[in-house]
Amino acid sequence: MEWEEVSIPGPGPKMLWPMAWSILPLVGGLLLLFQDRGLLATVLLALGIMLSLLAVWIGTDAMPGRIDMLTLLISPFMAFILLFQPPNIVQAFLAIIPWIVNYRTAATLSALSGTAYRCDWDPRLPLPDVDGATYMHRRWAARPLIRLGPNIVRGVRLDGRIMLEADAPITFIFSEE
Repeated sequence: MEWEEVSIPGPGPKMLWPMAWSILPLVGGLLLLFQDRGLLATVLLALGIMLSLLAVWIGTDAMPGRIDMLTLLISPFMAFILLFQPPNIVQAFLAIIPWIVNYRTAATLSALSGTAYRCDWDPRLPLPDVDGATYMHRRWAARPLIRLGPNIVRGVRLDGRIMLEADAPITFIFSEE
């Protein structure tokens, strides 16, 4: 099984504008928050969080299967909690923490862009056992299949070919039974 290196377009520039624009309502909301401007400050903080989530969503849409769903769920929950208007310092932390998580997630997605490794695969074959791997599915499907540390193996269907795609090549050892 030979892995071939392919170049894939990354989501980096597409994520840049929403992430950059998310800073404006976040900073504006923080400034208004400490001037006790009430609900306007809270809405701006929530808007900043959701704009940063939009940037990450664009990246995960371009490169599916690389980010866990729990990472994406932090932002909407924090934005919703902000609307209950906890004390100002708590609001500031509840706005800054998910923005930092989204920023790091966007940076991770930008760093992964560029190169992937693909190999042809027969979908009738079950996936081989790999020590230390977490399996999402045991049979081929067009979605994430195996996680081996930071490396995720995905099923890909492209131009009539059925393949496995990974961030780094993996050596499968097949046993004869």
